[in-house]
Amino acid sequence: MGLQDSLLNRRRNRRQVRTYAELKEQLHRDLLAQHPEWIDADGNCPKCDAYDRRLAELIASFESASRRSISQAA
Repeated sequence: MGLQDSLLNRRRNRRQVRTYAELKEQLHRDLLAQHPEWIDADGNCPKCDAYDRRLAELIASFESASRRSISQAA
């Protein structure tokens, strides 16, 4: 299997994210899979939680900037 075939298979297997909740869930799963060392003995993942909070902050910031831009253009 060549590189091109591998990339095509990845695209086919990738699940399309349609909502913010799905995006957040997918990112959380990916972080857990890529960084098992971040998971505490009790199953909690404080670093993952920090990433979740930061994502929410960034999205809120972009939404706010977008609203300001739209209102200034009107």
